[in-house]
Amino acid sequence: MYRVVSAVLLLAACSLTGCGGGAEAGRQPVYPVTGTITMHGSPLTGAVVSFAPSDGQPTAVGRTDDMGKFLLTTYEFGDGAAAGPFRVVVSKAFAADGGAAAGGDGGDDHEAAEDAASGHDADSSAAEGEMVPAQYTRSADTPLSVEVKTSGENNFTLEIT
Repeated sequence: MYRVVSAVLLLAACSLTGCGGGAEAGRQPVYPVTGTITMHGSPLTGAVVSFAPSDGQPTAVGRTDDMGKFLLTTYEFGDGAAAGPFRVVVSKAFAADGGAAAGGDGGDDHEAAEDAASGHDADSSAAEGEMVPAQYTRSADTPLSVEVKTSGENNFTLEIT
């Protein structure tokens, strides 16, 4: 009887914690990733940062804060990025009046960064432009690249010139 109860409890625990796949199936492991982006030596605030995959990893995205710091998300907020090489794409729009374009409430950083990584800006209009030099806004052209590792700290300092 003790073995039957133990087996039932073990199966219940596995189903609750994700043993054997479930909704987590197909996800690559991710590792915490943080960093800082500066442009001409100053923190780049309110920019969308996208780690565009080089080896089939999922895209990871984030947004810089007032100090130019970012935290990446792949599946759930702040979980990080998969291991491997990435091209780093950075985008920050400004309004035609020269001020920064409204960034909203942080909304869907993942969707915005995927658009930036693919070279598409879903929110672009004739009244907005790009503050970051064009080469940094396209994964095929960006000179920024990083390697996310499975161990150790993945904290990157990136400079846009």
